[in-house]
Amino acid sequence: MMNELLIDRLRKLGWHHTANQLDSVLEDVSKDNVSYSEFLHTIVLQEIEKQESGQLEKRMKQAKLPYNKTIHDFDFTFQPSLSEKQVKETLTCRFISNGENRILLGPPGVGKTHLAISFAVEAITKGYTALFLTSDDLVEQCRKANEKGTLHRLVNRWSRPDILIIDEVGYFPFDELTANVFFQVVSKRYEKGAMVLTSNKSYLDWGNVFGDEVLATAVLDRLLHHAITFNIKGDSYRLREKKKAGIYPAKLTT
Repeated sequence: MMNELLIDRLRKLGWHHTANQLDSVLEDVSKDNVSYSEFLHTIVLQEIEKQESGQLEKRMKQAKLPYNKTIHDFDFTFQPSLSEKQVKETLTCRFISNGENRILLGPPGVGKTHLAISFAVEAITKGYTALFLTSDDLVEQCRKANEKGTLHRLVNRWSRPDILIIDEVGYFPFDELTANVFFQVVSKRYEKGAMVLTSNKSYLDWGNVFGDEVLATAVLDRLLHHAITFNIKGDSYRLREKKKAGIYPAKLTT
């Protein structure tokens, strides 16, 4: 009866792991004859570890990353144009606390998305919240929200995470609705919420992406004020793998 009452009170405190393991914990303590302070330290430590693990799992799920990649999987030798020092500085996540941005430019296949996800994973591990969106996600969710009359909620939702990752900016032009929502999100996050963007377009081409030179200038003015741009000029990883497999010819002959 006493154990049942204790379990109930532990659950009210949110100590679900300890509550679920109480019988085995008490049994181990009686066998090992540990001190009260040792016992208390053990159950507190186990509960903290379990709660932190659960919170990490929740943040990872909420981030909606397409896959899990870390910087340890990235081949810097294949992309010599990339500053490893700047990448490592970004991985400290100080840029998130400072409300800064990281923008990854380069042709398809050079590792932009991999790096963006690596930044997000590191941030999530350090306790920050994140959200990953592709340009397709932007367009589709803006369209649905506009139909429902909930665009303001969408802007607010995209403004909340500590770090917002938008992948593939420029792979196709934004429609007017998406371009304006993008500007609103950038404006709300300016100097408060960090962003990581990947794009295959140089900044000179962003007028075409947004369909409006003035709007593109306003977006870039806010994005670049506190930002580091990574210009990746190397070869495509995907083509390298195809060449290795003999699928894609190393040289085209005429």
